[in-house]
Amino acid sequence: MVTLPSGCGRPLIDGNHRAARALRDDTEVLAYLLPEAETLQLLRRSMGQATADHYWNRLRDSKPRPNDIQEGESR
Repeated sequence: MVTLPSGCGRPLIDGNHRAARALRDDTEVLAYLLPEAETLQLLRRSMGQATADHYWNRLRDSKPRPNDIQEGESR
């Protein structure tokens, strides 16, 4: 999972099918939570620095939504 700025939640970037199956079967699913710095680095490698920075800044400047996970919170 990746950590996004401004409390914009933590989307799963790999293993969606395993997480969905675990939720369906009511079993545990393990995940590694990337810190913001590693998330941004990953985005820059996958989509280029300019594009990643553009979207990162938009997320950072957005307002948290009711279902967003706040820092230190888990689901």
